[in-house]
Amino acid sequence: MKLLSKILLHSLVFASVLACSDDGVSDNPPVGGGSKSVCYILNSGDWKSNNSSITMYDESTGDAVQNYFALQNGGRGLGNTANDMIVYGSKMYIAVAGESTIEVAGLDAKSIKQISCGAQPRYLAAHEGKVYATYYDGYVVRIDTLSLEVEAKVKVGRNPEHLAVYKDKIYVANSGGMDYNTALGYDNTVSVIDLVSFEEVQKIDVVLNPSSVVAADGGVFVASYGNYADIPSTLQFISENGGVSVVEQCSNMTEICWNDGVLYGYFSQYDANWNSTITFLSYDPSVGIVDVPWIKESFLPVPYKVCAAGKNICVTSSDYINDGDVYIYDRDGMLVRKVPAGLNPVKVVSLD
Repeated sequence: MKLLSKILLHSLVFASVLACSDDGVSDNPPVGGGSKSVCYILNSGDWKSNNSSITMYDESTGDAVQNYFALQNGGRGLGNTANDMIVYGSKMYIAVAGESTIEVAGLDAKSIKQISCGAQPRYLAAHEGKVYATYYDGYVVRIDTLSLEVEAKVKVGRNPEHLAVYKDKIYVANSGGMDYNTALGYDNTVSVIDLVSFEEVQKIDVVLNPSSVVAADGGVFVASYGNYADIPSTLQFISENGGVSVVEQCSNMTEICWNDGVLYGYFSQYDANWNSTITFLSYDPSVGIVDVPWIKESFLPVPYKVCAAGKNICVTSSDYINDGDVYIYDRDGMLVRKVPAGLNPVKVVSLD
């Protein structure tokens, strides 16, 4: 049961920052929390514990304010298991899986609307005035950023996780995570959605249990988690023409993010007793160079998630019990700052 609960938690809370201004709304930031010096940290909390939260960190003052969303919204919290957050134009979008809602807020974290999903929203992406979300029941939806309504949905694979927009297509990792102990088992496909027709046009076979997808130069990177036993986490690249290859120079990665032409992440491999070995890796595909570890400090945090926030790379840390921290590094792997966060921090977004 310990292994099952950790796998479910691992699946239920897994974490690209998008910052544009084509949603038709002014990007003049509001006062206070909307300052360009602010980062927001999304904390998922415990599954079914109704304790998701946002930490506001202001690098100009060094202040970290916990439960900032509740402070800005009369005490109302995000609810149960917030999974992902992006900034797009003048708004933030937060997928709250346990509430089956997408919270839309201003850059000051004041709520504008809760979009009812009827299913668990998992991960978010944005492109040309639309926000896209994966629903864990097997769909991707398109949200108009002016009306804030779900205007279309398309069927993909089982239990989709991350999605990424590359050129005129959306790439969706279908994990099959809820079927891991059934005859079906994990999924092993990436769905390709045409942005114009908003239809699935292709399913691409990858290594078992794909989860993380990031757009890069020439295509997308996909990290598959494998089966936590004899099939390890595997990094693959899907080219623009749909070809799939394992990244031989850096074949094992678990969590990934893309920042200024370089892929950053880590590899976590578990043994039969659920003990893990952590390796931090970065990969520059333009020259084929792998840097291990890419963090150049003597202290290496126990990682939970990795994400890009502005010019920095953020590693969140959690023990699933106590409030976590976020370690913010520059592109040279040097620690910029350590920020206290809430329980199970999963995403960092910058307003810069």
